[in-house]
Amino acid sequence: MDQEPEKPTPPFIPPPDLSMPPPPPPSPMDGRPQSVAPPLPAREPAAGAVVKLKIREAGDADELMAQGIAPFNTRFIAVMIDLLVATGITILLGMILPGFALKLAWLTGIAYLITRDSLPFLGGQSVGKKAMKIKVVTLEDQSLSGNWEKAAIRNGVLIIPFFPLVELLILLTREDKPDRGRRLGDEWAKTKVVLAPDLPAEEKSE
Repeated sequence: MDQEPEKPTPPFIPPPDLSMPPPPPPSPMDGRPQSVAPPLPAREPAAGAVVKLKIREAGDADELMAQGIAPFNTRFIAVMIDLLVATGITILLGMILPGFALKLAWLTGIAYLITRDSLPFLGGQSVGKKAMKIKVVTLEDQSLSGNWEKAAIRNGVLIIPFFPLVELLILLTREDKPDRGRRLGDEWAKTKVVLAPDLPAEEKSE
């Protein structure tokens, strides 16, 4: 007997999964070309603001140079020199004077610190200020030579305990303000510390 040919097996098709939601119908907008907005150019800082800032900084520097205000570092070094001078005076007199007059040596050192900006034989400049080429003047730019009252008001407050620290903080906090370089003693005595460069030889000889 002839054998019948085997029939091909149909492919297996899995039944649809009814638990999954059907995909959404295609939107008519999907076929349209989408326009892409061009990126915004980066904003550059306004030239006027930069120029204004530079002009302001230059103006402040020119104003300080015109006023001739002594910088903080120079004043600090001058004070340190004057403290060394006062200490040297006290030690020297303490070695010369007898024991019962030791208080006089201390008083002399303190007197120098108080009156150092008005001593006539120093031309109204303390030793430290002469070394750093600065000096104390009135608000009208008058020298303090012989002006004992203003010197005592300006420097007398520095012998109060802890008050020098207050004056130091005042100077540091006023570095960027219009009253730069003026501590409380300067306000009360109406004085300021300015640069005092050496005069040319021609002016000295006149």
